[in-house]
Amino acid sequence: MTTVTEVMTVCGPVPAAELGRTAMHEHLIADCSFSGNDDSKKLDDETAAVEEMRAVARAGGRTVVDCTCQGLAPDYPALRRIAAATGVNIIASTGFYRRLVYPEYVHDANAVTLTQQLIREVDKGLAGTDIRPGMLAEFASHDEAKPDELEEKVFRAAGRAQVATGLPLTTHCWVGRGALWQISMLTEEGVPAERIVIAHVGANRPDMDNARRILDTGVNVGIDCVGYGERDGWVDYFDAERAELVKIFIDWGHLAQLTVSRDLLRRHELQRHGGKGYSYLFEGFVQVLRDAGITPAEVDALLIDNPRRILTPG
Repeated sequence: MTTVTEVMTVCGPVPAAELGRTAMHEHLIADCSFSGNDDSKKLDDETAAVEEMRAVARAGGRTVVDCTCQGLAPDYPALRRIAAATGVNIIASTGFYRRLVYPEYVHDANAVTLTQQLIREVDKGLAGTDIRPGMLAEFASHDEAKPDELEEKVFRAAGRAQVATGLPLTTHCWVGRGALWQISMLTEEGVPAERIVIAHVGANRPDMDNARRILDTGVNVGIDCVGYGERDGWVDYFDAERAELVKIFIDWGHLAQLTVSRDLLRRHELQRHGGKGYSYLFEGFVQVLRDAGITPAEVDALLIDNPRRILTPG
């Protein structure tokens, strides 16, 4: 008898072979307005999200990983409704975002208790629902300062939960700053490097020496914030440069460790507000990758093969 390996979505398990083209780091319903006191960083329009996911399906996208966790106001029943209305596989996440928005109980609990909570949500469901996550995400360490004992506790709990559940684990790591600390915390807890995704390495212009050190550990690296730039004054790094970064990493021999995504978390990026939307990843950015000399087979690795391998529990 053939064993079918399945990945958990908000509507239940699906065969890993059916994930298709996948966006590995997105937010559909989320609130990050606390960052910069910026109300545009709040996505709460379920109707718009349905429109966006239908556009993703038309563009050939099949699966979206929603990395919204505690601290970013997740709405798991909404994710299920969006998936049911559009036929797009949506994978939910459990985790704790940034120290700034940790729930109060995270401050008071020890690593054992936090580990048990994460495992319970993976096994039983998120926030009192029967919706189970397929990703542990997204765990942040402070971008500039040395991580403190609170962040270390959370990362160790995340690592232990990964070992117990086999789910992949995604971190928030702006332009790769602090990635080596994150990797050390997780691998010390027994997390295999290939089960880790260090997100946002391509959000802006990275330190290439640091990027090489990150890749050399064997972790996966997310080239996300695709599509940002034209309407975002804080970004001076554009998609042709992101595609060139992907090409450099491929030439270094790290194709199998790379994923791409939009990390869309600003209202003006939605199509109904004049933005490129989530579907841009599967249309416009694919062409930018091709223009950078990345082959169709390599594009498939970025969007199909690598996500399928990472998302398959193990």
